[in-house]
Amino acid sequence: MNLKDWAPIYSKIIEDFKFDREMDLKSGLLLKDLIDRLKNNVPVERLRELIEGKTVYVVGAGPSIKRHIGILKTLKEIEVIISADGATKALLEEGILPDIIVSDLDGDMESILESNRKGSIVVVHAHGDNMDKIKRYLPRLKNIVGSYQVPIQIPGLINCGGFTDGDRCCFLAEYYGAKRIVLCGMDFGEYITKYSR
Repeated sequence: MNLKDWAPIYSKIIEDFKFDREMDLKSGLLLKDLIDRLKNNVPVERLRELIEGKTVYVVGAGPSIKRHIGILKTLKEIEVIISADGATKALLEEGILPDIIVSDLDGDMESILESNRKGSIVVVHAHGDNMDKIKRYLPRLKNIVGSYQVPIQIPGLINCGGFTDGDRCCFLAEYYGAKRIVLCGMDFGEYITKYSR
């Protein structure tokens, strides 16, 4: 999604939820500054290399997560797995390492850190109320890509659209040219699992 298309959607979200655009921007700039200083990022082109033309399995933390992971384990070939934040723990419990994790750093951080140490790219998302987590966890991560939600350009960070970690996984896959996106553990209901937070 381009920023022009994202702008009215973002405006509606912050209006409905009473979020602060300036705090979102401040968080994005903090993330950029820390990445510039820590040099722990990977080129965003790496995302396109991983995703373009492939079937991408987006794993969310909904009630069907374990059943869907069981199905994933029966597949002969899985091209790309993108995990939404807390779903990372469920994947690790089943011996699956996601290729990419999309997180605003409010999920099970030990699982995210473990996956990152083992090679998962973490797309760290900045928004107005996670600046403390960005400061705390960014120095412990490597192979990251910074993400933000304000519809203006912040060089070095990406904004593919999306509001929740699961949304952002799907938007990321679409933006970088996935051939097909398969949703796992995405139930669109009201029930929250232990993997959600």
